[in-house]
Amino acid sequence: MGLKGNQPTLEAAAAAYFETCLETDFVGVAHEVHESTETGHGRTETRIVHAVELPADFPGRADWPALRTLVVVASRRMVHDEESWESRHYITDHGPRAKFLGSAVRRHWGIENGQHWLLDVTFGEDTRRQQDRNGAANLAAVRRMALSLLRQEKTNTRGVKNKRLKCALDPADLLKVLATAKF
Repeated sequence: MGLKGNQPTLEAAAAAYFETCLETDFVGVAHEVHESTETGHGRTETRIVHAVELPADFPGRADWPALRTLVVVASRRMVHDEESWESRHYITDHGPRAKFLGSAVRRHWGIENGQHWLLDVTFGEDTRRQQDRNGAANLAAVRRMALSLLRQEKTNTRGVKNKRLKCALDPADLLKVLATAKF
C-alpha cells in the first residue's frame, strides 16, 4: 500500500525510520536494495528500491498487525540535461525482498495508468466535473463497469471507444455486450 496524504502519521513515521536506517547504514536491520534503469520516450529513469524490515515497536503496528516491510522507491529521472528525484513510501506484509517488491510496485502503476488512460480516452473522465462526492464515485464505478463489459465482448474487434459508440447506436450490439458479460 502506498503511503501518501491518506496516512500522514504513518508516512511520517516511515520516512523518519528510513532516515534513521540510512544514517546508521542499516546496521542490525534486514535490508535489501535493487536498482534498475529504463530508457525510453526521451528520458532515462533509474529506480532504487529499498526494502527494510520494520521493528516490532514501529508506530502503527497496532493498526497494521501483518505489517512487515517498508519499501522506499527513489526515482531519478533524466530528461535531456534536466534531473529530478522523487521518493515514494510503501508498506507491505511481504518480507524485505527489494527486486520482488519493486516489480510489484511497477506492475500496480502499469495497471493503474493503463486503466486511467483508457477511461479518459473512452469516457473523457478527466473532463468530468462532478461536484457531489458520492455522485462522482458512483459515476466512476459505472464507467469502470462499462469499460469491463466492453472489453469482455470479443466478436467486435474495434477499439473500446468504437464499441461504445456502436452500442449507443444499435441496441442489438448493446444486448450482445451485456449477454457476454461475466460477473
